[in-house]
Amino acid sequence: MKIVRGRLRFKPSRRDESGQSLLETAVAVPLLLAIAFNIINFGYFWFMVLALSAAPRQGVQYATQGGFALSTTTGIPTADNICNLVGDNVGNAVLHSSTLTCGADTKVQIRVCSNAVGTPTAGVPKCKSYGPALVSLSAPAADPEPTMFALQRVDVVYQVTPIIPGGVFNIVVPANLNFHRQVSMRNLY
Repeated sequence: MKIVRGRLRFKPSRRDESGQSLLETAVAVPLLLAIAFNIINFGYFWFMVLALSAAPRQGVQYATQGGFALSTTTGIPTADNICNLVGDNVGNAVLHSSTLTCGADTKVQIRVCSNAVGTPTAGVPKCKSYGPALVSLSAPAADPEPTMFALQRVDVVYQVTPIIPGGVFNIVVPANLNFHRQVSMRNLY
């Protein structure tokens, strides 16, 4: 009995290969989508960090310069003026709206600690909070030179949600993340 060598070999058909490529695609596509969505969300979070660093800095500069930073007002700005300035900055950069009324948005918490709120006690400035309490903010530290300088402090907390929400593809980035930025400056009045 002769064995023909050509018949003993297994030759895969085209149909078997198409099933394998379908399986590889089914495994690879969700992984690639998860990586792409997390890169987009991480980039958005990084943009939020950069945008939120400017808002309290501008507010505390406005507080320390005594309102002379803007040509429309002079003298010591009130806590509401400082909050409105910070709110406008956050509203333009982050919320894609022209204005943000202090305390109206549920994702922004602003706290202004200034001598405009009240006379500091033992070098610790008085504070006024706006918006929901997203994070419990620590009490401001006492100024080491309270008789010579006045400490101005602005805190901004923003709750960022991902651009692309989803439990399946959100592996790295959490659903809600609170960003806190605090800026302190001193002035002579």
